[in-house]
Amino acid sequence: MSETYLVALKDTVFQDTPLTENEFNDDRQIEFSSEAAAEEWVAEKNKLHDNLGELTLHDAHPNDKSDVEAYVVFQPKGGWVPDPDA
Repeated sequence: MSETYLVALKDTVFQDTPLTENEFNDDRQIEFSSEAAAEEWVAEKNKLHDNLGELTLHDAHPNDKSDVEAYVVFQPKGGWVPDPDA
């Protein structure tokens, strides 16, 4: 089992939230010490824009060939924003 929990941020995170791509490395991944730490980060970031929608953490699909354990996506109030790269 991995000692860290790797999360990637999808394009939707940067469309309608105050978060910017400049805040993250080029691959838009964040390494956390655990899944609980990732969930805590998502909850903290949601406080910045809860009137716009919600960031959510989704486990990577078992067939996902990347190294990430989960993805962060943004769900605006009223419905999902399609991710063109999904």
